Amino acid sequence: MGPTCSVRPAAAEDAEALARLHLECWRETYAHLLSPGFMAGQGVEGRLAMWRHLLAGPHAARHFVAVDGGRLVGFAGSLPPEDGVREQTELWGIYLLASHQGRGLGQALLDATIGHEAAALWVAEDNPLAQAFYQRNGFVFTGARDTIEDWEGLPELRMARPAP
Repeated sequence: MGPTCSVRPAAAEDAEALARLHLECWRETYAHLLSPGFMAGQGVEGRLAMWRHLLAGPHAARHFVAVDGGRLVGFAGSLPPEDGVREQTELWGIYLLASHQGRGLGQALLDATIGHEAAALWVAEDNPLAQAFYQRNGFVFTGARDTIEDWEGLPELRMARPAP
């Protein structure tokens, strides 16, 4: 990870930095999958509202940030099983700036966020690096597919990891 890198729980005061980071990571991750017009239409405001809600809610403790020299460079979040909503933990997101990938921070974020518990996630169909990362961590494709209509019909695949 490096001497200046660490992972810690996200805090309410991180919301603004997280919103900006989320957008930056999202643009790096999906620029090759979504149109320039779509990407240009994405703003920080919606993500700021989302992060304020998440970090003030009952599952705030399930969100972590990667920090390098005081600067947020990644994050991960999960939601616990909930009757009628989720059968198992959902890893809803794990993002790391491209400049900080390959240093162990993604692994540290995953470990902090879900440990070794059973979990499921959705991953973009055309994101082989993320898919390989999840496979190294015990996730397998379930065969379920979906599209995110609001994201120009972006296809995604379901992956899950059983309990140890």
